Amino acid sequence: MREYVTACASHDNAAHTRQVLDRIVIDPRLHARFVNTLSRLEYVGVRKILKSRRSERIGIDGLQHILDEAVHALRLKKAAVALAGGGGAGVVTFADDATLAGDAGEGYLQALDRRAEEALLDLPEGDRAEANYHLTSAAIEVRAQVFYPLYDQCLQANRVGFSVAAISKDEDRHLEEMAVGLERTLPEWRRRLEAVLAAEEALYARFLAAVESAVEGALKDAPPALRFHGAVSNA
Repeated sequence: MREYVTACASHDNAAHTRQVLDRIVIDPRLHARFVNTLSRLEYVGVRKILKSRRSERIGIDGLQHILDEAVHALRLKKAAVALAGGGGAGVVTFADDATLAGDAGEGYLQALDRRAEEALLDLPEGDRAEANYHLTSAAIEVRAQVFYPLYDQCLQANRVGFSVAAISKDEDRHLEEMAVGLERTLPEWRRRLEAVLAAEEALYARFLAAVESAVEGALKDAPPALRFHGAVSNA
């Protein structure tokens, strides 16, 4: 799996991600909405696991995965509330206007799930949900292993006051678990995963563009000094 993380980290999307993050973190209210988006994505991940996995296939690792993602969602929500100030009034829910391109983020996950379904149509119907869990999760964990370290570097460089290193560590363990699960349950998993990862890059680029568009819209209404700072950070 490490080679897939390395390839993802070398893609243009990774450098673009850092540029967008550098613009977001300078504005606490904008940043709060973005962190709320991340919390929403973690929550959607929990919901998808619960829907896709049958009880007879869930062991301790499966329960731990659900718990970890729920804890990530909670930690990120608390960080969003702290950044927003005023009791977190602007980020109470996961509605699109309480997030930064939150609907686009959820759309990214839903579309990725559909791409995985398409890669598994040759399997018996009863095996597809479990295979989809491993395949989709593996693609998401590859992205997480690129995104969260980049984000943590940005947080530390801008002295924001919190870290996502613990989340990144959990996601690294999840990626190892997905590799084991794919090897055990999915024929020709590398071919299938590589097709899904190629689709994920395009889907993620679309989500990132939606985030950047939301940033542009928000900065139009920001004070001039903040708009200038954002332009410098993006240079």
